[in-house]
Amino acid sequence: MKHLKIKGIMILVRFVLAALTVASVCMIPLTGNAEGEPVKIYSAKDMELIAKNPDGDFVLMDDIDMKDVSWKPVDFTGTLDGNDHAILNLNVTETSEATRVTYDGNYKTYDTYFAGLFGVLEDAEVKNLILKGINVNVEKDEPCFVGSVAGFCEKSRIVNCSIEGIIRLDANSKMFGVGGIVGYGGDASITETDADVTLICIDHDKENRDEQFMGGGYSAGYIDVDKCSIKIDGYDSDHGYVHDGGLVGMYILYPLGNNYAGYINNTRVEGMITFFEDNTDRRAYCKDFIGEVMNWTYEYVGNSSDFTRNEIKDYSKDLLPHYCEGNDYTKETVEGSCEEYGYTLYKCNECGYSYKADYTMKIHTVDSWETVIEPTFEEEGMEEGTCKLCGAKTYRSVPVKEEEVIEEPEPVIENIEITEPEEQKPAVKEKNGGSDSLLGIFVAVGLVVCVALTVAIVVVLIRGRRRR
Repeated sequence: MKHLKIKGIMILVRFVLAALTVASVCMIPLTGNAEGEPVKIYSAKDMELIAKNPDGDFVLMDDIDMKDVSWKPVDFTGTLDGNDHAILNLNVTETSEATRVTYDGNYKTYDTYFAGLFGVLEDAEVKNLILKGINVNVEKDEPCFVGSVAGFCEKSRIVNCSIEGIIRLDANSKMFGVGGIVGYGGDASITETDADVTLICIDHDKENRDEQFMGGGYSAGYIDVDKCSIKIDGYDSDHGYVHDGGLVGMYILYPLGNNYAGYINNTRVEGMITFFEDNTDRRAYCKDFIGEVMNWTYEYVGNSSDFTRNEIKDYSKDLLPHYCEGNDYTKETVEGSCEEYGYTLYKCNECGYSYKADYTMKIHTVDSWETVIEPTFEEEGMEEGTCKLCGAKTYRSVPVKEEEVIEEPEPVIENIEITEPEEQKPAVKEKNGGSDSLLGIFVAVGLVVCVALTVAIVVVLIRGRRRR
């Protein structure tokens, strides 16, 4: 008996351990990686993983087209390695949830919102990333800064990135700005990064003076810059105080109370900022590198510029890259290749203004594909291939599995002729026939079994008495 109890307990323990193993396996995310490895991003759907885990580590495995995706900026404290891949056609029309305190040249503070690929970038790193055809277009009544990579950047690094696109802010507040890479920040760095951007900032409050900022690198703050290339086409319509620069609009220590020597080195600025400052108490800061310098303790080595300051005295209409209201555009589609992304070139037949949009993926030639993620009934899989022309790795999705449908054969219905039964004499019911006969058999068998059991019990009892 004791042996049986121990054996039962062992069986129970084995069962519990098996259940725990199954549970632990089920809890592992399908897209997760081994501990210490970054999460791999293959597709636009995978980009949602960044929003769900904003302090995680991520790496792009392929170029990603975000054309039909509604993207809300993420407040990010992790790392994103673009792996020299591009995010194409990213559209941003709203700010993230978080706010940070910013301040103007008089150190007046504002609770501020931010927008870009990331809203707030804090204790984070973004590297080896290409943003192609990014379109940030935000309207905000509260203080706001927008950029391409991030609206706000503190204690973070942006390294070896490339940006091409349009960043626009329509503002109706006391404090706002537009930056080609970052909106506002400090105690951070931008290194070996190129930006070719069109910046648009429109102040819609004509009655109240504001503090406005624009820069091809970042609009305001104290971010270190090294080995960068900035191409800017800026348009600033303001009814307050303008702080515009080819690299940074206002260079000011941030956070407040911080005191360290920054640097702006080995950087090239090209382009033009067209602006007006509708203000009787005019400042009109606009220069090639820094619009207004608030802190002079920084290193400045190896920089060059080819920049135009274009001030407009007509305040009757907002400044834009073009003013044609029609849609008379010629469209030229440029196909991609192994080395280049495709795009559509739009050219206005009225004024000659042109721009690129609708970027497409690079085109690779792959002979064979290998499954790297098996599809399930709920999730798509992924296949990897190598381009035989350039050797680049590329990926494609595999549709979800479909449940196998087993077709049942249709029932065959035979045509049976129904004939009138012949008249028969009523059958004489047998005395023990039919169901009565079957019932009788069951009763007989039951009696036999009972008798046999009784005899067996009696025999056992008699033998027991004889042994005594």
